[in-house]
Amino acid sequence: MTRFRTPLFCGLMITVLLSLGVVFTSAQAPAFSSLYTNLKTGCKPAVKLKRGEQPQGDDMPLRCNGYGGYEVRIDYSAASSELRIQRVAHASTLKDDEAIALGSQPLSYNLTHKIEWRMTKGKPFAVIYRVDKSKSDQPEEMWSPENKLGESLKIKGLKGFEHIDFEIDAKTPGANVKAREMADQAYARK
Repeated sequence: MTRFRTPLFCGLMITVLLSLGVVFTSAQAPAFSSLYTNLKTGCKPAVKLKRGEQPQGDDMPLRCNGYGGYEVRIDYSAASSELRIQRVAHASTLKDDEAIALGSQPLSYNLTHKIEWRMTKGKPFAVIYRVDKSKSDQPEEMWSPENKLGESLKIKGLKGFEHIDFEIDAKTPGANVKAREMADQAYARK
């Protein structure tokens, strides 16, 4: 019995246990969470108007709140809304290849949707958002109500996580949970 109480044996056991603790703690997966941008309440005109000045045209570009130095932009063309993510600091000097295109949507894109930001360690690495699917790829027909096929959730990685690029049908049971899992699993493969 006394041989197990020797200082050398106790020191060895403590070293082994501490080593195992380090291995178990470093092998833990990062904690993931979500924050949201509400497109109905979190957006404002991208162009500041002077007092009393009226906007030119009906489709004023929008800047929407984001996280981690990013913002959501919604710009309009004659037939569609263009959604993108960009760095806030680069808004005025943005080059086309610095924005993360989220795709085209109808002019009537439902601004009650939210953009979900997947976060870890306090930083965003991907967004999840709902889009309309069309059976036509012709701009003049694409967004007519009779061409709507349904909706899907897109999962798009931010800078450094461009390999995250998935889509899941919104009718899939548990689609939101599955979209989060896809983003989180892809984060680990970086």
